[in-house]
Amino acid sequence: MKPHEYKFVVPHELSEVMSIIRGLSTVDEVKVPTWESSGRVLSRDVVVPIDIPPMSKAAYDGYAVRSADVVKVPIKLRVVGSVSIGTVPNIELGPMETAYVTTGAYIPRNADAVVPEEYVEIVSDNEVLINKSIKPWENVDPAGSFARKGEVALREGTVIMPWDVPALLELGIGEVWVRRKVRIYIVATGSELVEAKEPSDVINAIINGKVVESTASMIRDYINVYTPYAEVVGKVIVPDDPEAIRNAVTQGIDRADIVITTGGTGPSGVDYVYEVTQSLKPQAYVRGLRMRPGRPTGIAVLSSNKVIINLSGHPISTLNALTIIVKEVIKQMAGVKVDMPEPRVNASLVKGQLGDEELARQYRVRVTRRGNEYLIEEIPRQGSSLTHTLLTVNGLVFTGKGQIIKEGQQAEVLLLRQPPSIDTEK
Repeated sequence: MKPHEYKFVVPHELSEVMSIIRGLSTVDEVKVPTWESSGRVLSRDVVVPIDIPPMSKAAYDGYAVRSADVVKVPIKLRVVGSVSIGTVPNIELGPMETAYVTTGAYIPRNADAVVPEEYVEIVSDNEVLINKSIKPWENVDPAGSFARKGEVALREGTVIMPWDVPALLELGIGEVWVRRKVRIYIVATGSELVEAKEPSDVINAIINGKVVESTASMIRDYINVYTPYAEVVGKVIVPDDPEAIRNAVTQGIDRADIVITTGGTGPSGVDYVYEVTQSLKPQAYVRGLRMRPGRPTGIAVLSSNKVIINLSGHPISTLNALTIIVKEVIKQMAGVKVDMPEPRVNASLVKGQLGDEELARQYRVRVTRRGNEYLIEEIPRQGSSLTHTLLTVNGLVFTGKGQIIKEGQQAEVLLLRQPPSIDTEK
């Protein structure tokens, strides 16, 4: 294989990438049943279709009454029936009449209050003694008291959370308009890469100078966890060959909205990803970012609103690009305005300083909790090739270009796992 000529480029500012991302169009919308909508992004406001509840409901187990009949107590009322939740009453209360109702059941016509059963004595099969006076609409959820027809339940751009689903169903919303999932295709490049199929393959790869593919798999797993409104529709491993890389990328473009490449972004004679991306004649292409780790990151936008993102083969560099760049691309194309919450806290730097005057940086840190206070400590070795250090940290701190965080100052931390607590009594 003939080595190609590689030219270093001046890295771009993050603001240039963000400008490109903001110009991306959202993907198409589809209608889905509400019970299948968790994790999807609303493409339209969700509007309540009817008054909820459509009829007045009992807030307690007890006896539905006409409040005017129980101003003076104790008083006897005639029992004319009962209503359980899940049925529509065919009872109409007359003067001095009552009906037993369960919590959540519609109350009979003419009833405007419910007396809880602990204030009622049963006199006979068809007569009870009411021992507590009641005000109009007491212990009742009147018609329309939960929501009115036409009210907006959730706004467009909101990611539907699991607990939103039962709430929407309670409001009578059986289907919603959402963005289809953003489709992602991952191309892992590198002749040294192998896919482990047996546990023994891992050690064998190391002994034989190979590398078990993990960066592309990490991207897939990150997308599954942090962006449920996207889906990985394919993942392939290709050697350091320009034709193989181009074929894989073009196949990905046909199948997906975003093609993510890993590896092949270095200055060696076998790194072809940039020139393959450039050969596809993108409308915009930012190659190399003023950030560390993840300096080789590139993003290209094709005329069809397809996106190619070039990432390093190192998991640590890719992790920074995932949290800073890739997620923002996915959110823009999915139309996200109100996202899933991320595990972020403000923490105080114990010693030293974080930040760089020339570059945006992401630091791996150890986070501890002391009472209600979070503390962070930078690990001494931050090299992007030291993937194993991810096992010794539990947080990431991002600093923008020129942002310096000194000892005792606070920084926002993206938690990777739960921080341990420090014994405050010592």
